Amino acid sequence: MRGDMLGISLNDWLEGTIAKVKNNEPWNKAWLNTYKDLGGQSLESGKKSCPKNAARVLYQNGRITGYDENYKAVSFQEVIENDSVNGVYALMAIDELKQNNSIALSSLVKAVHCKFDKQFGSAPNSDQGAIKLTFKLWHLNKIVQQ
Repeated sequence: MRGDMLGISLNDWLEGTIAKVKNNEPWNKAWLNTYKDLGGQSLESGKKSCPKNAARVLYQNGRITGYDENYKAVSFQEVIENDSVNGVYALMAIDELKQNNSIALSSLVKAVHCKFDKQFGSAPNSDQGAIKLTFKLWHLNKIVQQ
């Protein structure tokens, strides 16, 4: 499985972003600057909020392996109220992947949408990147499996 997102190595993008954040650069700026540093051409792609916010929520809640962010037990409700719906999609995707490591991306998207609909009464129309990002990170062994 390819580990890119928007034509950029997802592993390199995430590592570069986190390195910049550790040097006190705000997440959004670090995400975009790393995208550009890695050869990203489309400003619009580099600014897409779905994968950017999902990655941030995963990192800040200790779901990315190899970093000193402690695992935080957060509810989907807390994340949706205080942070990002994309973070909820990412965390729900992890729950689904824990139950079925070999699930196809299209089935994962459907499962997360169904779970989101049951909990919040509405579901997104499509995957805008949060679920895909989490799926790729999972298969790159970058997700904490706690």
